[in-house]
Amino acid sequence: MVKKLRGMRDLRHIDKIAYLRPSKRFYEHGYTHYQPGAELISLVRPMLEGRAEPWKVHRSDVWTHILPANRTESNKLPIQGWKIHVSAIAANCRNLLVKVAALALENNIQFKFANDTETLKMMTSKRWSRGGSGKFITLYPPTDEKFREIIEKAYAVLKDDIGSYILSDRRYKDCRCLYYRYGGITSVTKLLYTSEKQPVIFSPDGEQIPDHRTPYFETPPWTSDPFPEEQPDHAEFTLNNGRYLVKEALGFSNTGGVYLSTETASGRQVVIKEARPYIELGEDDMDAVARLVQEEKILRLLGGTGLAPEIYDSFRDWENYYVVEEYFPAPDIRLVMLESSPLVDTRPSIAASEKFYNIYKKAFSSALRGMARIHDQGIVIGDVSPKNILVDRDSMTVRFIDLEGAFRPGIDEPQRLHTPEFRIPSKGRELNSTYDDDTFAIGVIMMYAIFPIAAMQFLREDLFTAVLPRLVADVGWANTPALAIITQLVDNKITCSQAADLLEQSEYTIEQPIKRRPLEGDMPMEISDQMARFITSNYRLDKIFTLFPVDPFGQRDNPSSFGFGATGIIHTLSTCGYDIPLPALERQRNELAALKLEEIPPGFLVGTSGIAWCCLLAGDRETAERLLKQANHSPLTHAHHSLYFGMAGIGMANLAAYLRLKDGRYLDAAVNLAMTLEKQSKENERGVYWEEDGQVWIGFGYGQSGVALFLLRLSQVTGEEKWRAMGKKAVLYDMSWGRELEPGNLTVAANPEDTSTYEHYIEEGSAGIVKVAIRYGLWGSELDGFMGDIDRKYASFAGVIFGLAGFADVLIDAYRYSNDKKYLTMADSSLQGIIDLYLLKFDDGYATPGENLFRITCDYATGVAGVMRTFHRRANPAEDEFCLDELDQLSA
Repeated sequence: MVKKLRGMRDLRHIDKIAYLRPSKRFYEHGYTHYQPGAELISLVRPMLEGRAEPWKVHRSDVWTHILPANRTESNKLPIQGWKIHVSAIAANCRNLLVKVAALALENNIQFKFANDTETLKMMTSKRWSRGGSGKFITLYPPTDEKFREIIEKAYAVLKDDIGSYILSDRRYKDCRCLYYRYGGITSVTKLLYTSEKQPVIFSPDGEQIPDHRTPYFETPPWTSDPFPEEQPDHAEFTLNNGRYLVKEALGFSNTGGVYLSTETASGRQVVIKEARPYIELGEDDMDAVARLVQEEKILRLLGGTGLAPEIYDSFRDWENYYVVEEYFPAPDIRLVMLESSPLVDTRPSIAASEKFYNIYKKAFSSALRGMARIHDQGIVIGDVSPKNILVDRDSMTVRFIDLEGAFRPGIDEPQRLHTPEFRIPSKGRELNSTYDDDTFAIGVIMMYAIFPIAAMQFLREDLFTAVLPRLVADVGWANTPALAIITQLVDNKITCSQAADLLEQSEYTIEQPIKRRPLEGDMPMEISDQMARFITSNYRLDKIFTLFPVDPFGQRDNPSSFGFGATGIIHTLSTCGYDIPLPALERQRNELAALKLEEIPPGFLVGTSGIAWCCLLAGDRETAERLLKQANHSPLTHAHHSLYFGMAGIGMANLAAYLRLKDGRYLDAAVNLAMTLEKQSKENERGVYWEEDGQVWIGFGYGQSGVALFLLRLSQVTGEEKWRAMGKKAVLYDMSWGRELEPGNLTVAANPEDTSTYEHYIEEGSAGIVKVAIRYGLWGSELDGFMGDIDRKYASFAGVIFGLAGFADVLIDAYRYSNDKKYLTMADSSLQGIIDLYLLKFDDGYATPGENLFRITCDYATGVAGVMRTFHRRANPAEDEFCLDELDQLSA
């Protein structure tokens, strides 16, 4: 089963925690910069010496491969088949590797193993994918017959050993470290239009089938389990001999699940936490089970206090350990605060701020007193984060949940589990959590509850002294104790009880939230200049790094792309009139020349058409035509309708090429793409729309609005009114989904079925719809509703496609198309938000954090380049070249 997307933006989400360790400034993949130890390969190398057939060692990512030095037909691996996996723990991995390596070499079986023990621990950690967890060694038998032979021989030498359960596999007999599954052996991938490379296997008739690493055992339809056994009926999922009926999975991680269940005898609803053995190995091989046992002990100590869930039961079922807890049907504190915060409104009132403060005061008074009582019992909570604090909406009392990081200093095994931004920064400090960490965390959460930018503390040490006062003033709380309480908590200058007293007893007055301030005249250009200086000061020539620091999505798939790579950065610098260092240009040119075009999708944001368009604007016709030819003839050219990933964006690039080169082939290509879009379109009373596997997306990046922009420009170039008419119906379709969440304002979700998450941005949301609607001239009350929705000072990120810069970008568009300066005033509010919240000032220039706020990115879509371009456009309201605004000038 593949998880259903809430929005297409989810496709570019990558867990950024894995990109934090190598650099304090930029996202860099941790393992790429890791140097594995030699403790495992040193065991295998001597075994390779003096063999009749030579073997070689090859390291790739987390794996050390052992394979024949001379590839022949006799030792060639199949594309797919049955694989054998061996799991292990740190204590036995060396012994298992020696035994398995000897078996493999004696039988001429190729294999791979985790590079070192730290890598093994990483692959059994909580954040590792459940479908890939635990696979310490993989053996590649060349045939089904050899598979049966080798797995039985492996059983003979491993039957008494242990390792973590491999969720994607079937266990062989009763051996707790030996598993098998059917899947790809020789790596074969299928390029997707998003730029991701998806592993595939082949059906007997040659069809490519995704090789999903699911966290459960499954076989493709054309084969079956070679060692079938009767499986239990899973019509109902029960635990502890039927005592508990599992109703719903509340969450999963590699360590186990959390289940909403019913106690069958009483009908009582409970929460059951699961722990898998030999997962999340820490100091002294303490695993997830040991941690859950310790959490249970802590919860029992807190029993009857109302501060944490009550414990009803604990048991072992099969090999896993379970704790049954009280079910507390309440939202976490982040949701309660987000629902009430006036900073998410475009026109917040004193009354809204007053209401929010009362909610805030009650909830945090309860949280502070609760933490103080837990500390009084000699317990460090350890992992304190907003999602671990639940709030009863009626009483505003809180409970702390997920106490897996809790311990009693001097009594229990110390824990180091924590959420990065809610712990005192670790430089030069002890690794174990402390009472001070808890106090710091609750202070940070109090700031996070006003607006969630806590992660930015890794980039700016003045977060609590410079940014926090602005947050407090903007929410209207300058004359409350909030600022003093938070700053003293994060500095550990007051206790939680003292903080609660201040919060409850201090007099206060509420002021008008978010008082607009005009930008100083030269400020936008100064910021643009300083951002250009930052970008050009931080290019890299070492091949282990991308040319510029970019979002992990760009690092993984295409570091040369327009949206997330070097091409967009260099283009933006050039468009804004800044010089690009020659070494950076040279590396970029070399990388473009070396691109393997068959490995790059055609789309505008991530693929060849976007790069081609930038090359065209830079005057590099040869490269532009080479890349655009690939975009027009890729197997993925017609894979998606959208502007960012599909035909609309490719069509726009072709129109740009036609306008500059006057080559009719590009206009023909654009028309052909439009005709395909026309054939694939559907229409109802709302307008024209496109589906992807039955799913409709809304907005500029992936929905109808982006397609409408292409159709408008095609109509202007060809003179055919039908394209404009079709495009107008498309943008009206998106507009029809507008919902009034705030009086007078309209916003949309990423898809029509979503009724809980609404977006405001260019990529998904109101801003992208406005960007196209104004180019169609659809001024009026409905457009005013969407326009009002983007009149914001606050957004989660600074970037242009999903952040504050995007609001300003669209409002500058609105000014250009209306000549009404009120839109520049509105844009200034968003730009002031960037200045107050996100502008980072360094000796080498100004920057903004990328998405998730942990580190800086320089790319166009999420980083400094896009923000720089927006400040530059505010100083010089130029055309948006990627909307082909030149056509509007031509038709004026």
